[in-house]
Amino acid sequence: MAKQNLFKVVVIGDGAVGKTSITVRICHGQFDGEYLMTIGVEFGMKMCTIKGQKIKMQIWDTAGQERFRFLQPAYYSGAHGALVVYDVTRRQSFERIPIWMGYLTGNVGTSLPTIIIGNKCDLDDIRSVDTDEGEHLAKHLSKHYRQDIPFFETSAKTNQNVEEVFLRVGSMMLDERLFEVEKAVEWKERAKNDWW
Repeated sequence: MAKQNLFKVVVIGDGAVGKTSITVRICHGQFDGEYLMTIGVEFGMKMCTIKGQKIKMQIWDTAGQERFRFLQPAYYSGAHGALVVYDVTRRQSFERIPIWMGYLTGNVGTSLPTIIIGNKCDLDDIRSVDTDEGEHLAKHLSKHYRQDIPFFETSAKTNQNVEEVFLRVGSMMLDERLFEVEKAVEWKERAKNDWW
């Protein structure tokens, strides 16, 4: 039987950017344009196979409102990956992405596999953030945090790129875990050789 990898993914960003819609779309294959504000955190599960490995993602859909900020350290604890979401029709949510990255790295460090998402790309007629701005921000953050931070535009409504985002973050988390295992084996061999 193949080993199953369990990963915790936090979905963060301002309120009403579509974090719950993305989570429900990936976990249940549904979209409902009427969601209530998330209070605290909601959970979902996604199973998939990446690189021949079974992956189980525990998705933490976090509240984006300021009044829930004090709960963030508990939500971020033990995270293996993060999706940082903004709404392409609300520039302020885009401009706050560096703040969200600061919250994230302040709680879990800078090596966490992370993806920047511009959501609601189906609303192109009322867009206030161009695709190239999102790409530029992801490149800037990649340099700043010295890690690859991919960028995707998604639509939970039309299901555009939602599956792709989760497959990508799953692949990134799996690569990180395999790297950690290789380092541990290397360290163990070195310690064994140094001992004798």
